[in-house]
Amino acid sequence: MKNDPILLNASTRDQERVIAGKSKPSEASILFLKSSSDIGTIRNMGRRGSGYAPEAILNIVKKLALHNKETWSDIEVANPELEKESFEHAQSEYAKALSTALSSYTQAKMFIHLGGGHDHVYPLLKAMNTLSKKIKVINIDAHLDTRIDTFVNSGTPFRQFANEFEGQFELIQLGIHDFANTKTTMNELGKAKEVVATYDDLKNLTQNFTNNRKLFERMIPYDRDALYLFSLDADALDAGVMEGVSAVNHRGLPYHFVEELLTYSLDVLKTRHFGIYEYNPVYDNLSQKGARALAGLLYKIMDH
Repeated sequence: MKNDPILLNASTRDQERVIAGKSKPSEASILFLKSSSDIGTIRNMGRRGSGYAPEAILNIVKKLALHNKETWSDIEVANPELEKESFEHAQSEYAKALSTALSSYTQAKMFIHLGGGHDHVYPLLKAMNTLSKKIKVINIDAHLDTRIDTFVNSGTPFRQFANEFEGQFELIQLGIHDFANTKTTMNELGKAKEVVATYDDLKNLTQNFTNNRKLFERMIPYDRDALYLFSLDADALDAGVMEGVSAVNHRGLPYHFVEELLTYSLDVLKTRHFGIYEYNPVYDNLSQKGARALAGLLYKIMDH
């Protein structure tokens, strides 16, 4: 039986794609930490589905062209059933698992955390706090996620961490909308330092998002003693780019602004820890537009 050259060609294409670079976690230079759960989003009255985000995003990344010899791997952290039993206990267990990953896989030069709801950034910050007592978070978001609620959820992680951190904690919030945040959410974070630039602030200060680099340099200068986290809540992006989220943003940040900030974080801030949260593939369109946009950002990290 003759081999079909078309099928043979198709079977070898994976060798030219990112998927070919997958290795064991202990050997990977880029480690994806997956938190495949949307329980925190549901507790925040959000739409179900963000628990599918890590795998949906990675499925796109795996198909992209491979241009370097970097290896990657992924580890699942979340356990939704444990969260249903005790959400706070589950967060504590996630923090331990993430701390072990950050400290054990020393060969990894980049750690990329994929949620799930934004509540998963809390255990990641707890884990990072075991590595450094000076943490700076660049959070691109429509919401502050500093809600004052009687129980923790995807809207409370930064206030939750601010109440518990050891050392110095600075939270730089970019793209915030007044209409998306209540006055109580805007209350100060105690001993933590919080800097907020709304969507309108950014638009004005960058001449309609055309002069971004000068703003980054002035607002986020490099601190060699700090451990940086680049955190993107997908609903910060404009609905034209990002439909698949719990709270679709009718006037969100342009994609190129986030991409330029990511480049600045990589080149100037020497960031090694990244998080992407709140993408919801259930509400994306058939072309998986949102997943492809996020995969593009991840590719920039992996190809750096």
